[in-house]
Amino acid sequence: MKIRYFIRKRTTGYFSIEEIFSSICRHLKGSPDLGLDCELDEVPFHFSPMNFFRNIFYVRRRQGEINHITGDIHYAILGCSRKNLNVLTIHDCVILTKYRRWDIRYWIFRILWYEWPMAKADIVTVISEKTKNELVKGIWSGRKKIRVVNNFVDPVFTYTPRKFKETKPVFLFIGSTPNKNLDKVLEAIAGVDCKLDIVGKLSASQQVFIENNKLDVSVSYGLSRAEIVEKYIQSDLVLFPSLYEGFGMLIVEANAVGRPVVTSDISPLREVAADAAILVDPYDAGAIRDAVLKIIRDETLRERLIANGRINVKRFQIETIIKNYIRIYECVE
Repeated sequence: MKIRYFIRKRTTGYFSIEEIFSSICRHLKGSPDLGLDCELDEVPFHFSPMNFFRNIFYVRRRQGEINHITGDIHYAILGCSRKNLNVLTIHDCVILTKYRRWDIRYWIFRILWYEWPMAKADIVTVISEKTKNELVKGIWSGRKKIRVVNNFVDPVFTYTPRKFKETKPVFLFIGSTPNKNLDKVLEAIAGVDCKLDIVGKLSASQQVFIENNKLDVSVSYGLSRAEIVEKYIQSDLVLFPSLYEGFGMLIVEANAVGRPVVTSDISPLREVAADAAILVDPYDAGAIRDAVLKIIRDETLRERLIANGRINVKRFQIETIIKNYIRIYECVE
């Protein structure tokens, strides 16, 4: 059985989907006993109205017996023949939250990214119950095809103990998009003796806020996977009070490295975190600040979060996730 994984055109700063399925492909190739072969195929173009069709035609030319569209480029499955076995992974529905239902762009994305691709797929996998529920409630096509397969933590994230800096600890924040909630994080840490290490781009207003409040902030962008791992290792705490996520991989990555986490009390973050993070209202800067101060002041709390994280991460190992995908490939064979 051979699987062809189609991934989106790579973009600096966006690589989570590519890393997930690159790791799966490497693992399958390194496990001949599984009886599976695979190939990773990157579509040649970033999205534009013209490139939309060019990527579909590319997939049509390159398709195999089992095709897996791995996320973001959902529309690419329209190039797959119904004679083959076609699997589509949807990570979230965030693109539909950007527009109101009366906006023509909402319906363009709904139809071309969700309705038609889900109708074409034999199986639709999602990375959380939250994404499944959003699709079941909001999309007409393919509801009965949906299966939940969580993401896994990349094996490059390994437990690396670090003595917590109670004086000026380093808080790691990753992301640039509005849902990551950097504005509220900046408000929360104003007056806290810490250093905020941001991986992402700042807006002009965020830069002004940092300067006006004399926050100690470092900013980097376009880092490699190895550099991201090092950011976790050099941090004392991971801040992830996101407003919207399809899964919440930053929680699991922090758990794997052994860092306390502050994240949002929303689905699916609370399910991913279990008891391995402090959950807060992401709209309340005071709640975020209080959680941060608790971690700084309470060594017992820090140790408990780290210990719980090491247990929690066992739920998201690559071997478990691959077994779930193999069952899907076999059930549609």
